[in-house]
Amino acid sequence: MNFSFFLHLRDYFVILTKKNENDMLVRFVVSNFLSFDSEVEFNMLASSFKGHKHHVYRFGKVDVLRAAAIYGANGAGKSNLIKAIEFLQNAVELGGISQSVNDKKFKLKEANKELPMSFELEVIHNKKIYSYGVSFNRLFIVNEWLYEVNVNFEDKLLFERSVNKLGRSTLKIIDKFNKTPKQKLLIELMEENLLKPNELFLGKADEIKIKEFQQVRDIILNKIVIIHPGSKYQGLIRQLVKSEDFHIFTNNLLKSLDTGVVSLGIEEIEIDKFFGEENEKIKLEIIQDLTSEVESVILTTKSGDVMVTMDKGRYVVKRPIAEHLNGDNQIVPFVLNDESDGTQRLLDLVPAVRGILKEDITFFIDEIDQSLHTTLLKALIDKVLAEELTRGQIIFTTHESNLLDLDIFRQDEIWFAEKNAKVGNSQLYSLSEFKPRYDLDIRKGYLKGRFGAIPFVANLDDLNWDITHA
Repeated sequence: MNFSFFLHLRDYFVILTKKNENDMLVRFVVSNFLSFDSEVEFNMLASSFKGHKHHVYRFGKVDVLRAAAIYGANGAGKSNLIKAIEFLQNAVELGGISQSVNDKKFKLKEANKELPMSFELEVIHNKKIYSYGVSFNRLFIVNEWLYEVNVNFEDKLLFERSVNKLGRSTLKIIDKFNKTPKQKLLIELMEENLLKPNELFLGKADEIKIKEFQQVRDIILNKIVIIHPGSKYQGLIRQLVKSEDFHIFTNNLLKSLDTGVVSLGIEEIEIDKFFGEENEKIKLEIIQDLTSEVESVILTTKSGDVMVTMDKGRYVVKRPIAEHLNGDNQIVPFVLNDESDGTQRLLDLVPAVRGILKEDITFFIDEIDQSLHTTLLKALIDKVLAEELTRGQIIFTTHESNLLDLDIFRQDEIWFAEKNAKVGNSQLYSLSEFKPRYDLDIRKGYLKGRFGAIPFVANLDDLNWDITHA
């Protein structure tokens, strides 16, 4: 039996349960990163369209959308947008960069070698809008800033940091954060030697102990979740065991989407029976790891993820099973790895669906249509967006044209990525820029190339597939 331990990833396997504070993504801007040349903006700002009013979150004079679907040909830059956000996330988590960023720059323009790459993220926290930005070049930060954005007035600078050619930082901080002798001394020390050229000032938020800085850092790290096509949710068994609410939610979702799974059950296996004599050493190591502080250990096996724990004084292995009904209306259990790719993918997305409905978290899902049948995917998205009390945001890339339906989305929730054939740079634009009629068949227009963002397909006759070669 093949086992491997895994680490819980920050951005996917843990769903926050702390008090909702109305955190939302407003805008993201990137330049000189991968296929993005000059500044490209993606935003969740609502336009004046009247449809699907419950898709709009209202924060004073700013209206923010709950969803966005991003379309485009392979290589158009859809995934690069998500990679850009993830790059910024990783830099904030690490507190800076550990190697040169130059290999991530836009390579199809010679001048870009010397230009910095830049990112700007705008978020709402408790009805206030914050804009955090940073520019990198080689192995140092060129500049970094944080503003409180005001709709009707001038933006308020919270901090601005720049680095000169000698690697020394200059910090400008709003007066209210720089009043006491202790605060002034800390800023001076940061400028002189505590803040290295490759370190982010935001990365020092816990040391500086300024609430606004900590809140923005927390949003970037914990309120924006990225799910890649190959991401696997390895917390399923733990959630099923620990959370009755999660278990009920998952079962209801599976049944409502007609997957054939009646419910998810939990199978208990005696630890000796599960591991057998050939894995005695691994079994003993796991038992040693189980302490009063470590109640359970998760393992990835060929049949899926399992949890080893002590239950009623004995060591057991618990694993999720999918329960189906046979022709005699009797329950037949299956290990999850025996389920279809579509059902397994759906189970990987359950935490995201639950998170969107119950938490103020923004989920980016790359290639959401991977392994999911068209009908299943459409039903899932329709279910999430139709829910009046949804609290989060879902942003995904896809090729699935059947979702191009104004009965599901607003015009401003549909985006396109397209690559400039001459320059090779990616561009992003919203369907709302075309001002389509509500009754227009968006899917047909997209497939005909009316909105761009579809691949050029050469004449297949030129391939001479019908010619038999000797």
